[in-house]
Amino acid sequence: MKLVNDDYPDHIFAILDRALRTLRDDIQERVVDHDTRGLRTSQLRVVSLTPADGLRVTELAERVGMTAQALGEFVRGLTAAGLLEVVPDPSDGRARIVRPTAAGQEAAEQWRRDIAAMEEHWRQRLGPRRWEAMRRVLLDVIEAQ
Repeated sequence: MKLVNDDYPDHIFAILDRALRTLRDDIQERVVDHDTRGLRTSQLRVVSLTPADGLRVTELAERVGMTAQALGEFVRGLTAAGLLEVVPDPSDGRARIVRPTAAGQEAAEQWRRDIAAMEEHWRQRLGPRRWEAMRRVLLDVIEAQ
């Protein structure tokens, strides 16, 4: 196995990890310019993946790729920050729905704008054809599972 930068493996998982870290660093720099209440990008991601009408914790956990227990910690922090709220499920009083507050919806919209700006930066940097080809390949990997 070859190494990238003399000490980092070049297998696909290492390459994807490095690419994801590079993109996360870029988005984190953009987020710093906005009032994000000191939240991490992972927390903003959870807010942005929570639909306006909400989801049960188990459904939201599946959507974001976390355990319900781990997501519960995120939800508590995001509730304290005023970005999410937990309300009774109208179809089952025992269940709870997590949904964004107005501030959460604003934060999610800003997050989407930041991601769009980051994507445009990388589209220009890599070239539109290469960027779109990378997106298609990644989507193909997801769909092939």
